[in-house]
Amino acid sequence: MAQQINTILLLLILIGLVGVLLVVFFTLEKVNHIETGESAKKPRFNPTETFGGLSGRELWDAMLGVPLRGINPKEIALLKPRYEVVLQKHLEILFEEGQRDGREGFSMPVRCERVVPTLRGDIESWIPHQFAMGIYKTGYSLITEPDEDHDRLREQLDEIGDEIFSATSLPPHPLSKLLMPYKEEEEFPPEQPEEFEDTDQQAVAEGDADAESVAALPAPEDSTELAQTDEAAVESATNASSELDELQAAAEAMAAERAAAETSKTKEEATPTA
Repeated sequence: MAQQINTILLLLILIGLVGVLLVVFFTLEKVNHIETGESAKKPRFNPTETFGGLSGRELWDAMLGVPLRGINPKEIALLKPRYEVVLQKHLEILFEEGQRDGREGFSMPVRCERVVPTLRGDIESWIPHQFAMGIYKTGYSLITEPDEDHDRLREQLDEIGDEIFSATSLPPHPLSKLLMPYKEEEEFPPEQPEEFEDTDQQAVAEGDADAESVAALPAPEDSTELAQTDEAAVESATNASSELDELQAAAEAMAAERAAAETSKTKEEATPTA
C-alpha cells in the first residue's frame, strides 16, 4: 500500500515538473518572438493606397526627410497630416501597454514597431527605441508608482513628444494632454470673484438686451390714427365731466327748493290766528 502511494506521488511530481517546463518554454518562446518582432501581425492594408507604399521604418525615415526612391518631398508633405494620426495612435498603444503591464506586475521588452488600426486598414508604424521605451516606462510608472509626481511624468512625456514632433516636422503640442490629460476641475478651478464679475456682466448685458429689444419694437403703422384716437378719448372724457357737473347742479337746485318750501311751511304754522 505504501509503495502504491509513493508511486502516485512520484507521478504527480513528474506531471508538475513537465507542466512547469512547458510554461517556461512557451514564455521564453514568446519573449524571443517579441524581441525579434516575429509576433507582429501582418498589416491588413494596401500600402500604395495609404502612404505611397511606405510603412514601418521607411515611413519614419520619409517623415524625417530621408530621400527615398519613387516619392518626392511634396508627396511627403501631403502625407504628414495622416501620419500624425498614426503616430499619435502608436504612442497611445505604447502608453496603454505600459499601464497594462504595470497592473499585471511585470515589465515586458518594448518593440519599436506597432500595427496601428486606421479607417483604411492596419498599418505598421515604427519609432526609435529610446522614444518607445520612454513612453512605455512612463505608463508603467504611472501604475506601479502611484505616489510618483504626476507633473514630472507629464514633463517627461512632453519632452519625448517635443523630440518626436520636431524630428518629423509635425506641429508641436504637449503629448501629456493626449496621454495624461488633467481633470476639468484641475484645469479650470472655479474662482468666486470671477463668478461674481461674470454675474454682474451678465446682468448688465441682459439690461442692454432688454433696452435693445424695446428699442427694436416696430413703430406704429399710422400715427395719425393714434392721434385721432387720443383726441376722441379726451373729448369723450370732457363730455362726461360736463354731464356730471350739470347733474350735480340740478340736484343742488332741487335741494334748495325743497329747503325753501319747508321753511315757508314752518312760518305759516307758527303765525297765530286772530
